[in-house]
Amino acid sequence: MTYKQQSLIDDFLNVLPEDEKYVFGDVINCIVEFGYIPQKQKVKDFVLSFKHFQNGKIIAKMGVRKQKSFLSIKFFACKDVPEKYISVLGENADDAYDRLAPPKRDELRPNEIMLKCTFSCNICTGGKMRYYHQYPNGKEIYRCGAYPVLLPDITENDIVDLKRLISEQHSYFLSIA
Repeated sequence: MTYKQQSLIDDFLNVLPEDEKYVFGDVINCIVEFGYIPQKQKVKDFVLSFKHFQNGKIIAKMGVRKQKSFLSIKFFACKDVPEKYISVLGENADDAYDRLAPPKRDELRPNEIMLKCTFSCNICTGGKMRYYHQYPNGKEIYRCGAYPVLLPDITENDIVDLKRLISEQHSYFLSIA
């Protein structure tokens, strides 16, 4: 990692409250170990995206918006995703990344949320894959896999699951490179 990249990470960690530095720092270390490098986004707030140095896939974004830290990751290729993260897929029903009622329903294997995307949007960086989940009330959500999903209230208790999801998603990205 270059001095500039490390400086971006340090700048981000320095704006976080003390209780969040460890969590975000641990997640960043995991992401960087897989070969993803931080890039500052050209937006009003402080936002970093983590793009793989070889395959060009973005696996995560994190930063501070409106003085609140956030973490978003891609996890469509993962199995056994915690309900905490599944539930956020459909929280924003008007989200520009949500797509309802696709033309063709794919078959899912147990504990998977990844489906082949049948839309022709010409922007996909997710390997033409999408998230799928059916809620207990019968509502189905189909969400584009090209964009990281904003995760709620990340704590120290989430680190093990986050690292596992990042590892599984990274393995998928390597398989399609």
